[in-house]
Amino acid sequence: MDPATHQLLQKLGSAFGEAVGSVFSMLTGREFVVTPGSEASLSASEVAHLHERPVAVKAAYAKGVTGAMVFLLPLTQSTQLVDLMLGGEGAASEELSGDSRDALAETFNQILGSANQTLSDQVGETLSISGVEILFLEGEEGVAALLGEGSFEGLKLTIAQDQLSADLHLLAPGMLAEQLRRKLGLGLPSNEPEAEPQTTPLAAPAPAANPMRGASVDTGNLDLLLDIELPVMVRMGHAEMPLGELLKLTPGSILELNRAADSPVDLLVNGKQIARGEVVVVDGNFAFRILEIESTDTRIRSLS
Repeated sequence: MDPATHQLLQKLGSAFGEAVGSVFSMLTGREFVVTPGSEASLSASEVAHLHERPVAVKAAYAKGVTGAMVFLLPLTQSTQLVDLMLGGEGAASEELSGDSRDALAETFNQILGSANQTLSDQVGETLSISGVEILFLEGEEGVAALLGEGSFEGLKLTIAQDQLSADLHLLAPGMLAEQLRRKLGLGLPSNEPEAEPQTTPLAAPAPAANPMRGASVDTGNLDLLLDIELPVMVRMGHAEMPLGELLKLTPGSILELNRAADSPVDLLVNGKQIARGEVVVVDGNFAFRILEIESTDTRIRSLS
């Protein structure tokens, strides 16, 4: 395996390993330890033989890169994990369907959200998925039909807990792996030619990052950055609940947030709070009135 792909899998292993351990532990109330293991470039045939009865979790990227990340784990351990999340003792089952299937999909949706935030911080732009699918693979033809016929860059994550031990394989199809290598500035695999200097995109993000670092903010070249688009979000509060209660939500259900009705709400830019204010209505649309805001220098530093 070439050095660039090895570095990529190390970064993916760190981001997703931490996310898997954190989400599994939070949802089950039990401590999970996740350890990155072996790396390999795998064909569809080799993927088909990783587990006897594999369950695939497929997450298609919608922003930042294109393609789908795939997680592969055994059916038995999948059902044990879901049973733990739903308040059981980790009992195994012969099938994964209904609420159990939805629970597994929501679990990996949270894992991907957490890991993609880490990767987004590293590449300097947002990486996000459009949704998660739970697939059941049968043989090499099934792998090729559902996941594609190309090669995969694979990493094994070993999951350990008192009631459960399993190997979870993270699989990045070749085209997705190449995009992530470029985004992370890891170059090309050794068997691919280097791009011409005038066309390489690897150095592009640097000018936008440097003016925002250091003890003081130099706004002399700030005009160069004023056309950059950033995600803006108004946060009214948050709530935590067991996964079992989350799956019971229906239209009309009410979630109680951790904030009083008359408390200011937060304005976040690129995931970081820069102001507080109140929600108002303007011409029939919701709007945000700023009551408190950070200084210009503080706002610029917060986006670094």
